[in-house]
Amino acid sequence: MAVLISSSCSLGKNIFIFVLSEAYPIFVVGQYLGLINMSRYKKLLGDYAILPIMFFEFEMERFQSLYENEVDFNLSDSGVHPLTINDLLNEEEMRHFLNMEIGYGYSQGDPTLRHNISVWYREKNASNILVTNGSAEANFIMAWSLVNPGDEVILMLPNYMQVPGLAKIIGADIKYIYLQEQSGWHLDMNELRSLLTNRTKLISICNPSNPTGAVMSAEEMKELADLARQFDVYVHSDEVYRGSELDGNETKSFNEFYEKTIVTCGLSKSFAHPGLRIGWLVADQALITEMWAHKDYSSICASVLSQEIAKKIMQPETRKQILSRSTKMLSSNLQLFQDWLNSHPGLFSFAPPQAGGMAFVGYQMDINSTELAHKLRTEQSVLIVPGDCYGMDKYLRFGIGSPSDYLSQGLNLVSECIQQLGY
Repeated sequence: MAVLISSSCSLGKNIFIFVLSEAYPIFVVGQYLGLINMSRYKKLLGDYAILPIMFFEFEMERFQSLYENEVDFNLSDSGVHPLTINDLLNEEEMRHFLNMEIGYGYSQGDPTLRHNISVWYREKNASNILVTNGSAEANFIMAWSLVNPGDEVILMLPNYMQVPGLAKIIGADIKYIYLQEQSGWHLDMNELRSLLTNRTKLISICNPSNPTGAVMSAEEMKELADLARQFDVYVHSDEVYRGSELDGNETKSFNEFYEKTIVTCGLSKSFAHPGLRIGWLVADQALITEMWAHKDYSSICASVLSQEIAKKIMQPETRKQILSRSTKMLSSNLQLFQDWLNSHPGLFSFAPPQAGGMAFVGYQMDINSTELAHKLRTEQSVLIVPGDCYGMDKYLRFGIGSPSDYLSQGLNLVSECIQQLGY
């Protein structure tokens, strides 16, 4: 039987301590915690183990959840302005959609959808795909399936902070590679090499990168794959911005370079359909089967209605049309954004994104990024993500995927705030 002790630490977060016998290796109390291999803990207290579990708030998602629907101009999103169902489905498809039975469907994902997704990846088929409720669930299942307490995980920073948070909650030992603006936010392979040890379980990357929009070249991916192979570690590649490359040259998926790759992706960013909540995992069949079993504990299955629409989106011709729309919109808006930055000479530093609906900008103002973001929110009704959410103060992440008029109006209000600050 499990004993729960709850206390608080100096940071004001709850610490949950579970005492579990060898006979009860499963615990699901409050927040997910999961399946633990108890044998590694027997040496601590014989047949019992004490496992401290701390919950870490996902700062960026909490910030957006609280405020994104409370402002006139939400420039915190990193995707592309969404399409409508009418944009996607013809009359015959709409009739079929309206007559669908709203059942459970396939817990691993609709077979046709999994096939359509697999076509986007080299030498993959439906057995290599697991459909999830958004890429967030895909990231969650990846971390839950692979990472155990004490495993060494290497992560890039700045980064989308879901996987770092999950790794900390699980109890992994985390090492960060700190990306630099002056290098265009590209990964330093020498630094990565210095961090790898025989204890490393996972390297997690985001390519194209959130929040910087940097894209790894094929040569960089090959070098990373060679390092991962040398140390026999898994590579997780979050590729939710793949397909939105501003030059129109779609980056390769990392699974083309390395056999122990787990790709997470979805329809929220490049594909401009966040409301469908469709994501997926791509991996070898054995690992997909294991992750599918983990999914039984989370959402069971994705919506059959969302999957029906996703089948159309991931048809090769439709996929190309949607991604073409995204890159055209982002390219136009990036020029608009660059012109706005130029209207404030000396105030900003900026390595332009190569992909994605976001711009990560450094600033030369004597104000903390979170304080500045709240000032913009409360005084100008504009929401922008503070760099603090990525562990980097004095930066802001602007969303540039909205209609150009909307983006322009929001940026004008940011200019008013800057002037009020005396810059």
